[in-house]
Amino acid sequence: MNVLILTRFRGEYEPRRLAEEVSALGYDVDRVNYEHVRLGVSPLGKPVIDLMTGKKLEEYDLVIPRAASKRGGESMLGVKAVILEYIEKLSGNKPRVLNGESFKLYPLMGKLEQGVLLAQAGLPVIPFASFNGWRGWKRYLEVLGKKKTPFVPVMVKARFGSHGKNVKLAETLERLVKLSQRYSEGDVLIQPVLKVRRWFRVLILRGEVLGMMKHRQKDKFQTVEFMEETAKIKPKFSDEQMDDLKEICLKATRVLKADFAGLDVAWDETEKQWRIFEVNRTAQFKWFEKAHGEINVAKKIVS
Repeated sequence: MNVLILTRFRGEYEPRRLAEEVSALGYDVDRVNYEHVRLGVSPLGKPVIDLMTGKKLEEYDLVIPRAASKRGGESMLGVKAVILEYIEKLSGNKPRVLNGESFKLYPLMGKLEQGVLLAQAGLPVIPFASFNGWRGWKRYLEVLGKKKTPFVPVMVKARFGSHGKNVKLAETLERLVKLSQRYSEGDVLIQPVLKVRRWFRVLILRGEVLGMMKHRQKDKFQTVEFMEETAKIKPKFSDEQMDDLKEICLKATRVLKADFAGLDVAWDETEKQWRIFEVNRTAQFKWFEKAHGEINVAKKIVS
């Protein structure tokens, strides 16, 4: 069995662990950086995809595409899309592709896209407004300025990001105006500040919940008033609530056609319900494996 791992950085924890587990099973594995793939067309008019491994795509039994962005934000999404499309059009036996159907249907999946798709499926997501560039900001601030009600704190988010990057809290209108300067390019999402003390990272693989990690919401994502109100609260959840959490995560992955995903889901203290923050189809699992030594995520993915 031959396994191909496509990645941004071959030395990153997840590609390395996946390769270790493939080798432990006695299979051959290649880790390939997207930027090292050579695409072309032969003099006979045939597509050429050179993985620099000495093997053709047809020779692999399993392909695991990780995220396709380089350092500095440059995207290699085009290379990833061409590879997946090439595999789709192969005749005969084709390599299995982890999340292949999902990546083909939704090549680019930011907070905006998944929010709309999940809401359409009736899943509990965070309400948001989205617009692009300075003109979008100008119109949004004009409408906001005409409201006679007090300003309600909001979160400002970029369309893409991880680990809370590109996420800022605006507790006042003045702060929001300042953030508009920073987020004046590209798509932006404006969301209400949910009252959250606890959220979970849930890993799903092929319709199975691998496990869950609980997290405390960071103070920088909460209003001072709410932190003071709930400083001593230690959230506890019933078996029924945890079952609801699992079912929401399983349904979300089915909606997005994902074989593997990491979902961030929080408990909304105001509405007393779960809210999906994000679904990541190339989820990192370094800290998950370290926290849950008994759950070998990499082995389960390649088995």
